[in-house]
Amino acid sequence: MVNNNKQLIALAVVLVLVVGILVVMRLNRSGDDEKLYEQFFAMDTVMDITLYKTDKTDEKLSDIMTEMRDRIYQMEAELSVTKKDSDVSKLNAAKGAAVKVSEDTYYLLSSAIKVADETEGRFDPTIYPIVKLWGFTTGKNRVPSDDEIKNELKKVDYKQVYVSEDHNVSMRGDAQIDLGACAKGYLSDELCEIMQANNVNGIVSLGGNVQSVGTKPDGTDFTVGIADPKDPSSVYEKIVARNNAVVTSGNYERYFEQDGKRYHHIMDPKTGAPADNGLASVTVVGPNGLLCDAYATAFFVMGEERSKAVLEKNPFYKAAFIYEDGHDSGFDKLK
Repeated sequence: MVNNNKQLIALAVVLVLVVGILVVMRLNRSGDDEKLYEQFFAMDTVMDITLYKTDKTDEKLSDIMTEMRDRIYQMEAELSVTKKDSDVSKLNAAKGAAVKVSEDTYYLLSSAIKVADETEGRFDPTIYPIVKLWGFTTGKNRVPSDDEIKNELKKVDYKQVYVSEDHNVSMRGDAQIDLGACAKGYLSDELCEIMQANNVNGIVSLGGNVQSVGTKPDGTDFTVGIADPKDPSSVYEKIVARNNAVVTSGNYERYFEQDGKRYHHIMDPKTGAPADNGLASVTVVGPNGLLCDAYATAFFVMGEERSKAVLEKNPFYKAAFIYEDGHDSGFDKLK
C-alpha cells in the first residue's frame, strides 16, 4: 500500500510538471490561423516574432514559426562565443590553425571584415579580448589597468583574420573573434527571408534589432519605438519600418558602475575602452539587418561626423544619434 501511494504521488508530481510546462509554453506563444506570436530566448537575447497570414500563404503559421525557431538555434550553435562547440569558439581556441566553418560563419565573418575596412577599423570582429577583459562575457565586470588594456590591444587587428573561399578560416595565434555585434542583424535577415519565402508578413524583434516584412493586416506600416537612453522603458521616437531593419546600439543596454562611474559594453578598438564621444545611442535604418547592426556599433564608436562618410557611400542607410546631453540628430531623415 505504501508503494502504491508513492506511485500515485509520483504520478501527480509528473502531471503537475507537465501542466506547468504547457502553461509556460502557452505564455510564450499566442495566436490563431491568421496571426501567431512567439517569444524565444537565444544569443543572450529575448526574441519576439509576430507572423500574419496573407492571401498567398499556403503553410500553417505554426510550421513557419517552427522553421524560424530552428534557424535561430542553428545560428546560435554556430556563432556563440560561449558555446564550446561553436565555430567561433573553435576558431578562438585554434591558436592559428585553420578551421573549416559553416556557410553562416563564413558569410558573417567575411561581411564583418568588409565593414571593418569600411569604418577604418572602428568595427572590429577581433575585439573579443578587450570585451572579455572588461568582463562583459564573463559577468565579472571590472576596470582593467592601462597595462592590461595595452597588452590585450595587441591582439586586436581584423587584418590578421584570413578567410578563404573554401570556408577555411585562420587567425594570428593570439587573435580571438566575437561576431555578436552583427550576428543578430544577420539572423533577422535570415528570418525575414523565411517569411518572404512563405508569403507571410510580420516583424521580428531581437533585442535592439527589429526588422519587418510587409504590413499589418489592415495595411498600416509596422512602427518601431526607439528607447529613451535616460529611461529605456519609455519611447523617445517612433520610426516606420516597412521592409527595413531598425537597429539601435546604446550605452544603456549593458553596463556596470565602479567608483561612481558607468562603463558600457561598446568598446573602441583603438583605445580598448568604452567609446566616449558624448553619444548615448545610435539608430540605423536600412534594407539589410547585418549592415544596420554593424553600422550601429561602428557609428557609436566613430561619432556622428565620421559616420557621415560611410552614409554618403551607402544612400539606402540612414542614421540618427541621441547624445548624453539630451539633444539628437538625424531623426528627420528616418521619417
